[in-house]
Amino acid sequence: MLTTLEPRYEIPSRRHFTDKVIPALYADTRAKVEGALRSAKRVALTCDGWTSRATESFVTITAHFIDDNWDAQSYVLQTRAMNDSHTGAHMAEVLKTAVDEWKLTEKEPAVVTDNAANMSVAVEIAGYPHVRCFAHVLNLAVQRALKLPNVARLLGRIRRICTFFHRSTSAAEALKRNQKMLGLPHHKLITDVVVRWNSAYEMISRFLEQQPAVTAALLSPECKVLFPDFLVWINKE
Repeated sequence: MLTTLEPRYEIPSRRHFTDKVIPALYADTRAKVEGALRSAKRVALTCDGWTSRATESFVTITAHFIDDNWDAQSYVLQTRAMNDSHTGAHMAEVLKTAVDEWKLTEKEPAVVTDNAANMSVAVEIAGYPHVRCFAHVLNLAVQRALKLPNVARLLGRIRRICTFFHRSTSAAEALKRNQKMLGLPHHKLITDVVVRWNSAYEMISRFLEQQPAVTAALLSPECKVLFPDFLVWINKE
């Protein structure tokens, strides 16, 4: 079509975007980030190692600072493949390289990480002030409390019921039917996640909201066959 409209027009190829457009965008963005970082008096860095769904390991470093207008600013400095093991020495090298590359040494950067032993060692080797992530510390404290026998047993039962309704289409339909009959919101049950302590609260809160519908659904004929343990739990209580 373009050849017919304008034979002299050359359609941009993949190589054109790879070699010219994307590098130009990167250079422009990098210049803006470097300009913003130069205006910062102090900088905090967050460093986190993670694994993609393709089981590829990466490390992301983000810079945070307060600008002259007292607005919080954050910039992802790099997300790079980490083929070596995530030892403290390797992570320290990644940190130092990023600080040198972005000329942040004079900003006296503090590094915020989780409580993983390798991250603590990395920051110690790099010689930067270390701040442990408050959210991670809070999660560890709450998870320890959630492991108390009585609490863990209660959460385990609720978690098993929630998982049952997520995996069984018959149970899910029974739950919707009873929600409509009882005039309850058509909300799905929530299953907690270990890395988020507040997800346990969300799971319990949603379960209490839907408890009449859940109980009625579990006592229905189709669910009695699929989830017979519910009656055993009721008799024990």
